[in-house]
Amino acid sequence: MNGIIYRKTNRGDSEKIADLITERWGDEYIVVHNTIYLPKNLDGFAAIIENKIAGVVTYIIENNKCEIVTLDSFEQNKGIGSRLIELVIKEAKEKRCSCVWLITTNDNERAAQFYEKRGFNLEEVSYGAVDDSRKIKPSIPLKGENGIEIKDELKFSLML
Repeated sequence: MNGIIYRKTNRGDSEKIADLITERWGDEYIVVHNTIYLPKNLDGFAAIIENKIAGVVTYIIENNKCEIVTLDSFEQNKGIGSRLIELVIKEAKEKRCSCVWLITTNDNERAAQFYEKRGFNLEEVSYGAVDDSRKIKPSIPLKGENGIEIKDELKFSLML
């Protein structure tokens, strides 16, 4: 899209990413599947509009699998999230990963639809997993913006 520059994130982005993640996720770290992640230290891609980060995706590659840890678009309906996912998939293919996967929560219907629309399949539901994550990060909200109780982790994957 015109006016949007996509690039790999770098060390110079780390504090801005920390600020954005804190604003969006309530802290600069996130907890998912009982694992603590510090997105500012992960590989990622950024969408830049007028020298400001308009979207960012962070990921980690382990055991020939690529996990998307965070995806945030701060400019809606411009294709930023889709393009960031495409960049991660391309990177995962170049690194010879067998799949790209991610976790979202049961309340996040919009995310579930977003990933399914891009070819990801619901692979697993971990019932009550968010309660376990709250033991590590008590600030995880009890309910989502839509009023649905946040309690389960949904694993989506895309085979490459």
